[in-house]
Amino acid sequence: VTGSSGARELVKEALERYGLSQLSAAQFALCDVIGRFQGPEKQWQTEGLRVLGDHEKPLLIQDLWKPREGFSRRLELRRRAEVEEMAARDVDTTTAGQSWVWGRERGWDAPPRSPPTPE
Repeated sequence: VTGSSGARELVKEALERYGLSQLSAAQFALCDVIGRFQGPEKQWQTEGLRVLGDHEKPLLIQDLWKPREGFSRRLELRRRAEVEEMAARDVDTTTAGQSWVWGRERGWDAPPRSPPTPE
């Protein structure tokens, strides 16, 4: 894996490394995840994630942009169905349609979201 490796290539490499069929590569997505370790057990708490496009260069992206202090960034292999389900539940009012899916928290420097107004 190098800085010029694309996300799709990394998915296939990970599936091969863990003995999974590369035929199922389309069922998985590489996600750029921001979070932090919390609590006495230092468990990972995802703050937000973004599905990387097939041709994005994940290692270059990680080198060029660092999360704010107290947060960490990592790549995660997730099932596309899980990420799509998360996105369907999330109403994006912060990023104007960009592909970040927020976890339980609202995100790093994002303003608080307003609750949906009743119609």
